[in-house]
Amino acid sequence: MPRQTVGTRGKRKTKESEEEKQKLEEKEKEREKNEETRNLKPSKHANTLTSLTHSILTLFNKAQNSLTSHRKLINNLHSLFLSSAELSEQLENEEGPEKTIKLVGEKNFTEACYTVLDHLVTTKKGVVEADRVVRFFGAFCAFATEHDPHKESAEQTATNRFLLHSIKYLSRGFEAKNRFVRFRCCQLIAYVVNSLEEIDDDLFSNLKNKLLIRIHDKEKDVRQQAAIALMNFRPVNEEDEEDDSEENVNDALIDLMMRDPSSDVRRTVLHKLCETPTATTLPAILTRLRDVDPLIRRMVYRDLYLATLAKPEPTLPPDPSQCFSLDQRYTILKGLKDREESVRKETANLANCWIKLGFRENIEAFLATMDLISLGFGEQDEDEKHKIDNIENVVRTWLTTHGLDPTVDPDDETALLDEFGSDSWWSNINPERAFILRVAAEHYKSLGDETKLDEVMPVVTALAFRMEHNFQALTELLHTVEQLSPSQMEDEETAEKVQLAAQKTFVLRELLTVAMLADYGDEIGRRKMFSLLRDLVSDPLLPHSLIPGCLEVLSKLSTGERDFMRVIVELVQELRCNLDTDPDFATSKSVEGGSGGGDNDDDDSEPDEGAGEASFRKGKDGKLQVTTFTLNPANADLDARCLEIVKSLLERVSGSIKDNTSMFGIVHELIVPAVRCKDTPIRERGLVCLGLCSLLDKQIALDSFGVFVHQVQAAEIDLRIKVLKIVFDLLLQHGIDFLAEKGHGPERVIEFLLYSLDQDSKEVQAAAVIGISKLMLSGIITSSEVKSPRGVLQMLVLVYFSPETCDNQKLRQCLSYFLPVYCYCSSVNQRRMQSVRNSFFSHFCVPFGDQCFIFFLCTSKQMMLPALDVLSGVYDDQEDKSEMLSPSQIALQLVDWTDPSKVVVLPGCKVDWELHLDAAIDIIKNLYRVTEKDERKMLCQMLPKLTLPDTIDNVKKLRGLSLLISNLEEVYTIHLKRPLNDSQSRNVLKKFQTCFEKRFEEQLGNDSDKMEQAETEGSAEDLKEFQDFLDIIDQDQDGNRSSETDDLNSDPDAANDDYSAKVSLKKTPYASPLFCFSVPRWDPLNSFFLTKKTIKSVARISMASLRNEEVTDSEDDGLAPRRSGSVLQFFSPFTKSFFIVVVRRLLKKISWVFSFFSSRPRASRQPDPKAKAVNEELASLIGSSTDEDDDEQADSTEKED
Repeated sequence: MPRQTVGTRGKRKTKESEEEKQKLEEKEKEREKNEETRNLKPSKHANTLTSLTHSILTLFNKAQNSLTSHRKLINNLHSLFLSSAELSEQLENEEGPEKTIKLVGEKNFTEACYTVLDHLVTTKKGVVEADRVVRFFGAFCAFATEHDPHKESAEQTATNRFLLHSIKYLSRGFEAKNRFVRFRCCQLIAYVVNSLEEIDDDLFSNLKNKLLIRIHDKEKDVRQQAAIALMNFRPVNEEDEEDDSEENVNDALIDLMMRDPSSDVRRTVLHKLCETPTATTLPAILTRLRDVDPLIRRMVYRDLYLATLAKPEPTLPPDPSQCFSLDQRYTILKGLKDREESVRKETANLANCWIKLGFRENIEAFLATMDLISLGFGEQDEDEKHKIDNIENVVRTWLTTHGLDPTVDPDDETALLDEFGSDSWWSNINPERAFILRVAAEHYKSLGDETKLDEVMPVVTALAFRMEHNFQALTELLHTVEQLSPSQMEDEETAEKVQLAAQKTFVLRELLTVAMLADYGDEIGRRKMFSLLRDLVSDPLLPHSLIPGCLEVLSKLSTGERDFMRVIVELVQELRCNLDTDPDFATSKSVEGGSGGGDNDDDDSEPDEGAGEASFRKGKDGKLQVTTFTLNPANADLDARCLEIVKSLLERVSGSIKDNTSMFGIVHELIVPAVRCKDTPIRERGLVCLGLCSLLDKQIALDSFGVFVHQVQAAEIDLRIKVLKIVFDLLLQHGIDFLAEKGHGPERVIEFLLYSLDQDSKEVQAAAVIGISKLMLSGIITSSEVKSPRGVLQMLVLVYFSPETCDNQKLRQCLSYFLPVYCYCSSVNQRRMQSVRNSFFSHFCVPFGDQCFIFFLCTSKQMMLPALDVLSGVYDDQEDKSEMLSPSQIALQLVDWTDPSKVVVLPGCKVDWELHLDAAIDIIKNLYRVTEKDERKMLCQMLPKLTLPDTIDNVKKLRGLSLLISNLEEVYTIHLKRPLNDSQSRNVLKKFQTCFEKRFEEQLGNDSDKMEQAETEGSAEDLKEFQDFLDIIDQDQDGNRSSETDDLNSDPDAANDDYSAKVSLKKTPYASPLFCFSVPRWDPLNSFFLTKKTIKSVARISMASLRNEEVTDSEDDGLAPRRSGSVLQFFSPFTKSFFIVVVRRLLKKISWVFSFFSSRPRASRQPDPKAKAVNEELASLIGSSTDEDDDEQADSTEKED
């Protein structure tokens, strides 16, 4: 009952509201009738309105002829507007005594403008007359607003009403289907809105929402004009907050500027945002410094320069430190190294403007804001090096335009700064002055200007004394800081001393670089500098960052490389002389000469067995003294200094260590114990030194390569990157086959390189890709000794397009440069991208995560299609399609890399013009077996992109391709009973066939006479290969139909099985990856042997994993214990997608592999002797490093016990 009452009340309310609506509608109809009757009555201003309309249209007609007469026409049109605004009529109001004023003049003027706008919005872009009228209308709106006579006395004037009516009228065209209407409406709205001073809130919000929709229009011109109009809807101040429910205008414009595909749209939004930059928009504006369009990059610098010089008041302060952060300033200065000359010029103008206006032409003050000291210590990474280069470019630009003339002190305009190079300048030298000195010396040296170089460079003796004075001040500061207690380190005075020490260190570092450019013809100056640098290196207070600079100058002052090495080795031995006499860390034992003994010594005589390296010396009694060296943890600082000195030494020599016997003691007494040290910094320096020694000596490289391999697997990420770089340097120096002396061929090394790609760290993966790319570009991997370079190349292609590496920008950038350069440098590389070995199987190991994957591929004459097949499956299984290119894009990229017309032709090299002819044959062959529409469409899209020459000598391939194309439609229609219903694919294929036959008409010989002649010449024998392929296709289709019928009759459930009814029992030459499966993780240089049992096991497990079934191994197969669930749970994310694709697409064709291996004997259950031998070789390759780790752990447990 209560529901019914509520329902009846609701019904009564609805009936009352309906009656009120009907009454209101009747009243509105009566009013409309009255207005119509009034309009029918002739107005007393009819003749005047007609003449005004004619005059208005005449002015718009004249405006389209020229821009020069617009000012006069605007004045005339504004006069007509004011005259029209004065025309009005008073109408009696039936409801009251008040009279209604009808603005007939304004209405007439507005309707006349509507007539012009109706014709204007339908014109397309580029019509000059229409563009002139648009500008005329916009200029009139601005002029009318500026010269409105009633704008101060009345809230709503005739001008405001006209502009608001125009906006409402034009906003109707935003949703028009005609793109020209949308474009012109947005363009006119931009002019009109820019003229408005005030607007109603509702209209403001409505128009803003419509424009926010238009900036996502599919037409770039519409987006561009909508963005211009939307600029007027930005908040005036940053404090103004918009409604959370509405889209922020600034965010929408920034997103448009950063992500719009059209460079014109990005450029327009960028220019508008730079007119009034804010703290919100400036970071987004700076992102356009990396835009692909050079005009946009140039516009950023140009607009920032104009904003700094804007009048009457600049929108950006001339001091960049007031509006840009330090990183942003470094980013801006990158433009000085841009590839475009125009961009570099605009960047130089902006930098000079900052120095000139913001710092009163004082470049020292500018450098003081760039924090030079933080970039001058420790091991510089690439980012810091780029920052230093950018600042150097600023100084060079300033030197080119202004030189080193004395400038005004920014703090005191009446005082000049010290003259460059004067005594007062040297007495007050600071990091900025030292930096300018060094850059100026290098700049004039590179230009070959000896006159200015002599003016800048000091005398060698004076330079040595300046360096000595600076180092003495540095040592005093360091002594003072070392004597302070931990509580005093937090004082401000201590912080100032530390900062001053850092400044002195930076100055000394710059002076060392200047010393490299000095002329040492003066023997006195040379001796003074040599003795000073030798004392500096031996001083324990010298910062490590200055050691390379000191050794660089010492190498120049030495008489030769042997003398240089002798001096440094003696210096290191002097530093370590006290360590050699320490009985706890240097143990000597007497053995019989030639016994090679030491094996029967007591273990208690050595503190850490296996942690040192034995050195043999002859004693007084004629016996050999065996000395084992280890590093004392108490001397870690001294060891680190010695290793840094040795590292700097090895980086500056190129001779073999065998020629410098003084280095052997350093290797055994310092480097090898450092490698075995548990302290990470010491071990890291030791490994770097050992790698440098290996570059100089091949035998050391052979002995230590296993240590580096072990460190790649077990070390920390930072150390792993360094060791991986050492491994690639060794391969570049000694070749990939230098390990053959120890029984490890190039294939083993390649497996290790592929293993290096399986790392959790993105930096390690990028380092591995960079190293492999260098090996391939240098021709080391692609040499004749390496039998499987294709596996490495295909792996790089898969890694490049894989979605798992989408966020590894360093890896992607390397491959985006390497792959096209590798392919375009020679036709051999392009053929390698497309061809494989002539063996039956081609495999490569791909270890990822906890599994090691082996890809087995059928032999074919192309590589693009197997890789494309795998990547297509990955794309299909990908949820987020934006992380990966589509298969059609990948296909076109592969075709472009193998384009023979893009090969750089070098003297003595020939272009292989048959590359794309072979690709066309492979594509057509794959079309015979492709069943999916998308794959067929993708393959057909590749055909028009192939580059075929005008003439080809190989007539066999031409006629074979023609035969395949001509029989393709017949196979699809008759045998497969699925004709090419896709019109696009059919048209592309038909067009390709027509162009192909027309281009090679003479060589194909299509007429009957030429065909008879070809048969007599034996050309029919050349087509036997292609005819056999067609015969196999026919047999496969017949066999499939018969087997499918038999299977369906014998097993009624087979029709529901996705695989059993479609697997072909015949071996087919299908060119694609056959299968991909995982085996447990094994050592990176191990091998794997394929058996029939393994294939069956993988097939059963894979099928069950896809169906989420449980796999139980039978007694006949003798497989592993029971496995439940999906095998995919053990996969890493990278390989999971590849595994799914290969299983889904290629298990249909795996049955013929069973038949291939059926003749092979069943694998023995005993351990394979080959695998055992490989494991033993692996253990010998890695060396004793793993054993040493075990020994260290055992020793630690013994000590604990």
